[in-house]
Amino acid sequence: MNARARVLARRRERLVQHSSHLRRQAGAEVRDLQGAFIWIERAQDAWHWVRANPLVVAGAVGTLALWRPRRALGLGVRAWSLWRLVRRVMALRAAFIPPR
Repeated sequence: MNARARVLARRRERLVQHSSHLRRQAGAEVRDLQGAFIWIERAQDAWHWVRANPLVVAGAVGTLALWRPRRALGLGVRAWSLWRLVRRVMALRAAFIPPR
């Protein structure tokens, strides 16, 4: 094996080791984020269920409003505040992140 081939073989070995290190590091980072991804998926599933069953949601809200009107009003105010916050965040995201 000539000198150039030995240099290339050592370089390849270092690159393979570095690639292995990067794969392990990426795997650790994904494991750290896995809990957040699970919660995001649950929230998406809940949102799809709510969108598919609006009458059930409306019935539950109506029942709560009749049974505990003060609590229903408080939850309504919180929901409205949360909705406004989500809309602001979406507007900021649209301003800084261009659509695909």
